[in-house]
Amino acid sequence: MNTEKPDWTARLQRPGVLAGAAGLILLLVIALCWTIYRWNIAEDRFAMLERQAAEGFIQPPSSTLTVRIDPRAARGADVDAGGLPRRIDLRISTKTDRYELFRVSLLRADGTAVLHAERLARDSNDDLRISFNSTLLPNGHYRIRIEGHTWRGQLQKVAEAQMQVVGR
Repeated sequence: MNTEKPDWTARLQRPGVLAGAAGLILLLVIALCWTIYRWNIAEDRFAMLERQAAEGFIQPPSSTLTVRIDPRAARGADVDAGGLPRRIDLRISTKTDRYELFRVSLLRADGTAVLHAERLARDSNDDLRISFNSTLLPNGHYRIRIEGHTWRGQLQKVAEAQMQVVGR
């Protein structure tokens, strides 16, 4: 019996092609292991989100806490968010006649933005007022940045204040 091998099988048996095929198989096995590992992480996160959804992400406030902040004062504001969720009413004193509209940004200590309020006008007491649910803020230090809108629509820094949330 005559058993001749075709030319293409001889090309596949070269050491470079075999090493490349082994490397490709190894790469595919690593990619499959990585996908399985990440899949488990995704399932854990999905289960966590389902538990949070069952409990409720933001709970309705049971009371109101008014916090007055004066950015010119060296002392920051402390907010006790312990217990039941509360509605936090921030009253930020802004005594300036240079701006009519303001932007207030609530930032975590690392600079991550938590809340932006655009084009706020002062009330009759020269205060900017913002209200939000206490479940929005975990424990930590926060910066409140106040910027004024010029007549051209540009933003200029007016003041900055500190706030600390505790008790959660």
